[in-house]
Amino acid sequence: MRYLRIFLLFFEHVYQYRSRIFVWFLVSLLHPLVYLLFWSGRGVNTPGIITYYLLFIIAGGFFVHVEEDARPDILEGQLTMYLMKPFSYLHLKFFSELPWRMIQGSMGLIVFSCITIIFGLPVQIAWSPYGILLAIVLAVFGYCVMFMFKMIILLIAFWTTDISGFQQLSEMIIIICAGFIIPIYALSDVVRQVIYLTPFPYMIYFPIMAFMGKVSLSDYWSILTVQITWLVLFCGLYKFLWHHGIRKFTAVGI
Repeated sequence: MRYLRIFLLFFEHVYQYRSRIFVWFLVSLLHPLVYLLFWSGRGVNTPGIITYYLLFIIAGGFFVHVEEDARPDILEGQLTMYLMKPFSYLHLKFFSELPWRMIQGSMGLIVFSCITIIFGLPVQIAWSPYGILLAIVLAVFGYCVMFMFKMIILLIAFWTTDISGFQQLSEMIIIICAGFIIPIYALSDVVRQVIYLTPFPYMIYFPIMAFMGKVSLSDYWSILTVQITWLVLFCGLYKFLWHHGIRKFTAVGI
């Protein structure tokens, strides 16, 4: 119950930044549309590719940006006020980030529905309740994997005065390896197998493929197992970095 109250409190806080929500949503909207127009200009306008990039309008809203809090929290000392609260820093960041993602994801869902209905675009969606449920499970775990990865990027600020390089590098890697630009299934076998060894396609790409009904039941359990494995590894790494990083933390004048 206390976590629900924290979530609702942060949900109210998000509405104070409605213009920021709109700007971030435009960014997550324009990128998939540009990629879709690019492929359409190349004559690749199949229902599969259309659905793929339209779903990224929704998925883009769930792109975690929690690592941006590294400067105010760690480098500027605001972490002190979080340490005095009866909740873990990880939980507070999770529930402060979640309302942003839910609102932008909901906006993406509305735009996705409007585009497909108004323009009559053919889409490939796993319409069965069972298929949708399985896809939602993969999406939830994918979001958690991305969140923990970004939290690890945030904790790097304990050892450096500027994490912008790590932040930009992680953004670039995710955009490429999560299939934002080119669907991973369109890459060569060697490149595809290498990407599958990383956690990034399990954040967004595979959940999208599940919503398109392109994930078999056997593949579903394999993907879910890998997601859980990465999540456990990231949680362990986060605890290790937090344990050693908090010893280095200082907040002069706080």
